[in-house]
Amino acid sequence: MAVAYRAAHPCGLVSDIFVSIVFPEAGTRRNGSRRARMQTIRQRFYGWKVVAASAATLAVVMGMYFSTNSLFVIPVCAELGLSRSAFTLHRTILTLTSACTLPFYGKAIARVGTKKTMLIGAVALSLAMASYSSATAVWHFYALAFINGVFLNTIGFMVIGILISHWFDDKRGLATGLAYAGSGLGGTAMVPLFGYIIELAGWRFAYMFMGLAGLAILLPVIWLFIKETPEMVGQKPLAPAKADKDTKTDSAPPAVNLSASESRKTSRFWFLAIALFLVSVFAGASGTHSAPFLSDIGYPIATISTVISLMMVFLTVGKITLGIIYDRLGTMAGNLLVGICSLIFPVAALLSHISVFPWIYAIAVGTASCGLSVPVSILIPKYFGMKDYAAMFGIFTMITTLGPSISVPVMGAVYDCTGSYQPAWLALLAFSVVVAICLVAAEKSYRKMSASRK
Repeated sequence: MAVAYRAAHPCGLVSDIFVSIVFPEAGTRRNGSRRARMQTIRQRFYGWKVVAASAATLAVVMGMYFSTNSLFVIPVCAELGLSRSAFTLHRTILTLTSACTLPFYGKAIARVGTKKTMLIGAVALSLAMASYSSATAVWHFYALAFINGVFLNTIGFMVIGILISHWFDDKRGLATGLAYAGSGLGGTAMVPLFGYIIELAGWRFAYMFMGLAGLAILLPVIWLFIKETPEMVGQKPLAPAKADKDTKTDSAPPAVNLSASESRKTSRFWFLAIALFLVSVFAGASGTHSAPFLSDIGYPIATISTVISLMMVFLTVGKITLGIIYDRLGTMAGNLLVGICSLIFPVAALLSHISVFPWIYAIAVGTASCGLSVPVSILIPKYFGMKDYAAMFGIFTMITTLGPSISVPVMGAVYDCTGSYQPAWLALLAFSVVVAICLVAAEKSYRKMSASRK
């Protein structure tokens, strides 16, 4: 009867084979009962499903809703007769609103629960995105951007970062990288898709399709797969293997455990704050202005969509890679990767009239932009401890939302005044030098403090 069941259900057979590879102990005990093996299967760590659901959520929210923004700049401005600085101001309104409402979400999540908060945000963001399709004046974009800003924190990096921290003590860098990689994966798929949709059916249809499709994906993913804590499914956070518990790694318990007020008194807090703010400055500017910039220097929409897709690919791969580097090679190595890529991308932008450099630009800016997400989840517990983790996460999330609110309209204004993006790229190059210096200085400050305590 069991044989007939497996024949009729090949997916179950595939699942058993997969589990026998991931959990070899379940298949090597030949004398063990089938019931015992199936119990092992059922007890697999649920946290990886939370990671997958988080990645899917960010693929829609950050990848589809926001990574495609630059594709709309030219068609919307052309149809409605807007300047680029006037149109991109709605991104400033969004990010400033998001930053101002951020402090309220700590208490809201504690009171309402992570899952309910995410469901409310999914509905609100999706309907707001669909409503952009009906905009006939610039103030419509501003009003909808305000709504987006209010609800963005319900389902963005901060909520996902806190969710992952509940599930993972070990492999937190990898889990965070995989979850956050969803934003880049979504952008990789959605940028060329919506470039094609805008060309074929116009920007209004594209906004409507985006909102409705996002809602259809987000609601079932959050409802079915998001679990707030391991205890909800009878499990505990993933802990290091016994053989690794005595090994000192960056995932080991932090050497400090500071409150938020104590953390703000350290030099590494300010080094990290400056670095992440400036990363958000160039990430926001490049995310919004890459498409019009490349269009202005003569690249066709097909090439532009492919370049931005490559940027999203490295935003995806970079998060996973960065998480692994932080886990295995340490935080200095991860900080150096972000710093080096930050230096490369503005140089590549300045040379983008040469055909190879848009691709170098895409790789470098995609990887550097990972500095907005993975380092926040990894460096906060290491540099400051877990005492006020949620509050510290909120502080740095607020800092990283302020950068785009300044850089996006300023970069648009630079273009409006000069007819070129070159002055903006030169400014971003100077900022990138500061990013690299501050990331290294933050790590050195932490190491100096750790050495003084020994």
